[in-house]
Amino acid sequence: MKKNGVLILFLVFIVSACRLDEDTDIKIIAPNGSPSLSQVYIEYYAPTIENVNYEIDIIAGAEPLIAAFGSASHDIIFAPTNLGARLIDTGVPYVFAATINWGNSYLVSKSSLSNLSDLEGKEIVAFGQNATPDIVLRSILNNYDFDLAPIIRYVDSVQTALAELLEDNNRVVLLAEPILSIAQVNLGELNIIDLQEEWEVLTGMQSYPQAGVFVHKDLAKSVVNAYLEQLEIGIDYLQSNPNNIAQYAVSLGYPFPEPVLRSAIPRSNIRFLSALESKESLEIYFQYILDLQGNLINNKLPDDSFYYTPEE
Repeated sequence: MKKNGVLILFLVFIVSACRLDEDTDIKIIAPNGSPSLSQVYIEYYAPTIENVNYEIDIIAGAEPLIAAFGSASHDIIFAPTNLGARLIDTGVPYVFAATINWGNSYLVSKSSLSNLSDLEGKEIVAFGQNATPDIVLRSILNNYDFDLAPIIRYVDSVQTALAELLEDNNRVVLLAEPILSIAQVNLGELNIIDLQEEWEVLTGMQSYPQAGVFVHKDLAKSVVNAYLEQLEIGIDYLQSNPNNIAQYAVSLGYPFPEPVLRSAIPRSNIRFLSALESKESLEIYFQYILDLQGNLINNKLPDDSFYYTPEE
């Protein structure tokens, strides 16, 4: 299989119709990392039934996702939930179908770091200003009683944050999987604050719905339901067999070594929950965004039309 940042795969499910009238291609786009790992099982086993072809583009960064929403170039989009909510509010023709990633962000250092009080007065090197890891970090810090609050210094990418940690092991750095596992390969044992656990302390919810699956409104429900069913099966398999998924991902050309993926998958919090099952957690997460910087989701919660329903 040829891969130049783009993984093409043919998956076929039994379908009655799809939004593409002249052919049976369904295009999917997913960011490299936890979102793309959620569908490795499907990608690896590539079931073929009848004539539906699933073409999967694995990309880096948010820009291709924004372009995909705006142009409707893909039938299924894996994307951060807050990005999807903001763009759907502008009128792009998609709905939210499921959550697949429940947070993968961690504060990391070689220096003493076991709880939030250890951040007192320190600098935190963070990536992705206004993206989900930053939203979660700021929400947690803003609701903790510091005598001298930590200061966040932003860098341009998680790779740059990792480079700063490699340069000075005592820096406190925000990392996400699988980059955290790369840091451990290079530096050995690290002190880590799990931001998902801190979110649970703050909100009472197990975690936050970071990334999900968005489907084009015109895509036949039979197609969507079949894909979501297979995705859930694949995620269940991932949870029970993370080492196998790591092996499959390497064989498919994912740009991380197998030991890194074996470490990263359990900490990526990949779990399938339908749109309606995710709604409470999503609204709590979005309410924190409204309190922090409401323009990131156009200053309102999504209405019921945001959520995909599997029934006709």
